[in-house]
Amino acid sequence: MNEIVKRRSELLVENQKVMTKSFIFEHSITNAIVAAAFAEKDRNVDVDAIKDARNLLKKRKGVFSDFRAYNELIVSARMALSGNPEGYLDSLIDVYDKFKKGKLFGSSYKVLAAMSICDQGKYNDADRLVEKTNDLLKKMNKAHPMLTSDEDTCFAVLLAMTDKSVDDILTELEEAYGILKSDFAFHKDAVFSLAQVLTAYEGNAAEKSSKALDFFNAFKAAGAKYGKDYELASLGALIDIDADKDELVSDVIGVADHIKGKKGFGILDMGRETRLMFGTMLVTGAYLSADYNTETSSLGRDIGRIVALQTAILITMMIVVATTAAASASH
Repeated sequence: MNEIVKRRSELLVENQKVMTKSFIFEHSITNAIVAAAFAEKDRNVDVDAIKDARNLLKKRKGVFSDFRAYNELIVSARMALSGNPEGYLDSLIDVYDKFKKGKLFGSSYKVLAAMSICDQGKYNDADRLVEKTNDLLKKMNKAHPMLTSDEDTCFAVLLAMTDKSVDDILTELEEAYGILKSDFAFHKDAVFSLAQVLTAYEGNAAEKSSKALDFFNAFKAAGAKYGKDYELASLGALIDIDADKDELVSDVIGVADHIKGKKGFGILDMGRETRLMFGTMLVTGAYLSADYNTETSSLGRDIGRIVALQTAILITMMIVVATTAAASASH
């Protein structure tokens, strides 16, 4: 395990301890997302800053707002990490309102998409990006109405940030999906998300799809099967890293094994597939960080990390929503 990965893996565990102690009513995976976000910045989690940001968020948005719901803590953490919580929230609300314009309902996914635009420093380009994202979603839905949903906003916004035209994106997306779907026959939604992630990178669709499959098989060969559900999309974050495939796989597994059984990462908190996803998130950030001597070939260091973070947050939302629904049904 390289030194940056090792350092951040240890920091992730420490941050999660603090999060589970400070936010005892939050889902352990939500806490882990925040812990990982701070670790990815080589920072100890700042509970006071998160609570201050959360109080600010509560003053600005009511309890039924899409900014609260399932991602309140995550939004608060991104506010705290920004260094200017109030300014970040102003920008985030403004971009979200652009996504919601003309629509009866918003969604937590649109908040996440708006977050990506703000985190990428593309607030000034928000109008164009929102328009391009909506155009992509409209045409994706026309081609695949059973596969396209509001969740896809999270990845479509990444595609909108590229220099590719909408038509080129859709053509490449269709090719990648066509290649991958036969290998994951009963997981078409997850494959569609993975295809979107792969399309965000430069290069030939067939070659990128082949690299993703190679990574999936490498994890399987190493005795650590990668998740075929929402986790699958995070696999795409590894394909653009200039490092040996087996080394990357080993590091991801190393992180997953290191955090297993630690507070907030136990068997009652998450499965191995989710721990592997956290490993991918941490490893991607480490290899694409400024202090690791590597070249990135397309979207750049920041957006490469955003791919992993987007997927992790999306998985978190799905798990928390499912858990909440199950708990409500039992009552």
